[in-house]
Amino acid sequence: MDFIIQLLHIVVSFFSFVLILRAWLEFCRVSPSLPISQSLIRLTKAMVNPINKVIPNVRGNINISAILIAMLITTLFFLFFAQFPITVALAVGLLSVIKTFGQILFFTTLIRALMSWVTQGNHPLDYTVSQITEPVLGFIRRFLPRTGMLDFSVMILAFILLSLNQLFYSKIGMLWAIA
Repeated sequence: MDFIIQLLHIVVSFFSFVLILRAWLEFCRVSPSLPISQSLIRLTKAMVNPINKVIPNVRGNINISAILIAMLITTLFFLFFAQFPITVALAVGLLSVIKTFGQILFFTTLIRALMSWVTQGNHPLDYTVSQITEPVLGFIRRFLPRTGMLDFSVMILAFILLSLNQLFYSKIGMLWAIA
């Protein structure tokens, strides 16, 4: 039974990740004609489209439905299979969404930094990764002094995300680790 619960947790985490990635790509206005966008839309349209009719996007590009579904499936998993109290399951669901956003930002920023050493902007994936990370990196760049060819915003974002991860873990403890 433990194996089935662990397998179900992997499936729930995967769908939660896919839903949050879809919401983030829509927020960043990544082209829906790209293969990754089409895959995410196909994987999630059965869940998201009916709820989008009731809960529309905010400001046109913030897909609240996908985020709420991700939180809901995580909450339901911890409520029914881990048998957490409803308040703890809701907290884990919300923290899971926050943590997944942070992980998406961290890893796409890392991919962007590594690709900048190799591809020098010539690869089609560069544009997509740039679109995903630019809303946050552009915001950070506004507060940094101009340093010519060096872009410290990637390093600053990595430090911020790692510090936030450590802060959440020290303040919330196991709930953050479980999420």
